[in-house]
Amino acid sequence: MNTLPVLLALLVPQGQDAAPSVPGTAVVVAEVARQIEARYVLVDEAPRIAERLLEKAGTGAYGGSQAPEDLAVALTRDLRAISGDLHFAVEHDPEHAARLLAAGAGTSAKLPDLGHTAEELERMRRANCGFRRVEMLSGNVAVIELAAFDDLAVAQPTAAAAMAFVSHADAVIFDIRGNPGGWGNTVGFLVSYFLPGDLELTSMFDRETGETTVSRTLASVPGQRMLDVPVFVLTSPFTGSAAEAFAFTLQLAGRATIVGHRTVGAAQGGGWVPVGDGFVVFIPSFRSFDPKTGRSWEGSGVLPDIETAVDRALETAHWRAVGALDAKATRQELRWLVPLLELTAKGPAERDVTGFAGRYEGIEISAVGSALRFLGASGVLRDMVPLSDGTFLIEDSSVPAMHQARVRFLADDRGKITGLELLTAEGDVIPRPRQ
Repeated sequence: MNTLPVLLALLVPQGQDAAPSVPGTAVVVAEVARQIEARYVLVDEAPRIAERLLEKAGTGAYGGSQAPEDLAVALTRDLRAISGDLHFAVEHDPEHAARLLAAGAGTSAKLPDLGHTAEELERMRRANCGFRRVEMLSGNVAVIELAAFDDLAVAQPTAAAAMAFVSHADAVIFDIRGNPGGWGNTVGFLVSYFLPGDLELTSMFDRETGETTVSRTLASVPGQRMLDVPVFVLTSPFTGSAAEAFAFTLQLAGRATIVGHRTVGAAQGGGWVPVGDGFVVFIPSFRSFDPKTGRSWEGSGVLPDIETAVDRALETAHWRAVGALDAKATRQELRWLVPLLELTAKGPAERDVTGFAGRYEGIEISAVGSALRFLGASGVLRDMVPLSDGTFLIEDSSVPAMHQARVRFLADDRGKITGLELLTAEGDVIPRPRQ
């Protein structure tokens, strides 16, 4: 039995319309419940969430003279706890509520598009439409850091410029570790650069219309597509909503390697609804999912292909990207770079240095515990850092790491060290026999 009408009757003064205009906590809570039952994307769950909220209100949980902001916080907390849906939110924003009411949002079956206020447009401008960083890293790997997915109607020139900047990259890393979400149209725009045109991606069910639609890549994009370029996406526990859709879509298409940590798990989008007394509630009214399996990232988040500490995700992705490029087309500069990036991502390699200390032609190698030190013609004692390819980096702070020389020790068939080779980034190999 649906008990919502009974609970509403207990909370709303008699003779009041279904969409009451009389301010008051009871009216606000009742309208929140009514709107949830009418709009929430999980049709079977909507009545339960509404009833639980009204039951909570019936215990006096929202009574007293608490400030509007405190009531909004309490309702947000309880809605998320009851539903498990992190998109639910309540705010006290009379100006926003007035705009929604004027557009008919409280009574229309489909929420209207309000457009952006001057303040919102200015915020997007100051934030560069979410594009915080676009940079070329060593190995011709590009990184694009996105703090938000702003509306494509505003963000497209910036997004297209970013993609034009990285169009000659051999690999692309998207950093969305701090991205809470935003607009799906910008997600689709960026995804389209890495997949063929008119390709089916995900499906979306919209509770307000009752329709399920299929999203596809754009038939064309400004500039050029990057269909064969390796893509890496960095995620964290703060990656949410539309940012998760970006990672999920590229991962589902087999087009990106996700690096970092499981994401928030908020797959259900929606819109704001006025509920009286200057309050507005965000109600998830649509959900995206894999049309083949029905799977989404709601609750579970997007799981990384390579799990690593969030603060090491960029270094790990950079290392993996260059490694993938080196595997496809081995070049001296890539082969030289890979162990250096792995050092940055993982720290020094484990090496047994027994027997390495000694004199070599023009060089003395000393051991301090398990660490080696190098003394050459400069007369400066330098630390040696073991790398994953079996060589040692000769640390020299006066030279960029990419151009610091390395040492490879040579051994005979019995494992005895017979000499070493000095290696340079340019490919030079200088032998030094043991003395």
